[in-house]
Amino acid sequence: MPKLDGSNLSALTSRYKLFDDNVSQLSPMLAYAVKCGWMKQEQVIEAISEPDMLLQISLVSKLVAEQFWIPFTTTVSTMMDAHKSTIRALIADSLKHDPETQSTLLANYDSILNNREQMMTFSMSLPKEDAGFGDDGNNIFASRITFSEAYLTEFNMNKFAFDNRLQNTFYKLIQTVMAHQFECSTIDINSGYNNWLTEELFCENDIELIGEYITQKQGEYELEQLYIDLNMNDEMISTIEDYGVECAYDYWCMSQLEDSITEISKTPTADVQKSLATLATVHPLLLPVQALFDYFEKNINSRAFPFDVGSDVDVSEQLIYSFCQPAEESCIQDASERFYNGNEFASLNLRLSDDNVLDFFANFSISTCMISLLLAVIELRD
Repeated sequence: MPKLDGSNLSALTSRYKLFDDNVSQLSPMLAYAVKCGWMKQEQVIEAISEPDMLLQISLVSKLVAEQFWIPFTTTVSTMMDAHKSTIRALIADSLKHDPETQSTLLANYDSILNNREQMMTFSMSLPKEDAGFGDDGNNIFASRITFSEAYLTEFNMNKFAFDNRLQNTFYKLIQTVMAHQFECSTIDINSGYNNWLTEELFCENDIELIGEYITQKQGEYELEQLYIDLNMNDEMISTIEDYGVECAYDYWCMSQLEDSITEISKTPTADVQKSLATLATVHPLLLPVQALFDYFEKNINSRAFPFDVGSDVDVSEQLIYSFCQPAEESCIQDASERFYNGNEFASLNLRLSDDNVLDFFANFSISTCMISLLLAVIELRD
């Protein structure tokens, strides 16, 4: 669960312009509180009708702080804690026949879950120029989610290398659950940041020929021989000499991984549940995964993302998840360099006009627990 920090609204009383510039940010907060019954419409009217400007600012600020933020964060915290408590009980109950495995898994699960909860902070704030969000986030008052550092969540799928059915099941589970999180997959990053290779330098056929050639040669090849064997023209040779052949090969490798995972992701949920039930008879650690995925399917809402970007940096540059495949290494390195060279952090501003605000936090809570369990199970696999 994210940290729900208290907020200091006194900054709003320090300058009239600052308050005026943020009226469009305050209005949805007041409207949401009225809609939820946390404050009355008459209270809002009374506050904004106050002729003394400083007193008006004080009254509005008090309403936002005490009758929007406190009940909102209390509602979110209570809901997330309820899911968290229920899920932990499900995990424990599924392994009650094996106390030793139960204890080991829960210890790993609790540790991973605790670390994930530290990834983000949910607060109501007014960033200044030195906040590190870039020009887009300055002086905008909002309920915002921020991230303290760059994070790479690694699902080590190599541990399932000799069990295709189990590996495919985990790929499907991960892709299903991560849709409700903030991390961006290496696959999406590759498509978003490296598509210029096919738009400006190479055609799809050239990339495929290069990828298949280097794979066939197991990485042992001479560039001059590659030119000859692939019958490359002078323009293509010049492009490779300027940009290298590795970028084309890396892009091809990621495209191969994407095609594979995309195909696996088409597996119906019912088939995954049947697969888990069968696999759990051989792998007892999958019993809690089976129980939790059933809970996930019964309680998850449609995907919700009620946020506006509140920074120059996109979340995809700061939070990434991978499958620990060699093809992803270059993509992760490039994304990390972009983030650290930018020296800024991502921020997301809550968009209260959406109807599914609470759905997001429910989905986030359930999926965070599910991810923590998957990571714990992978970690304990021999």
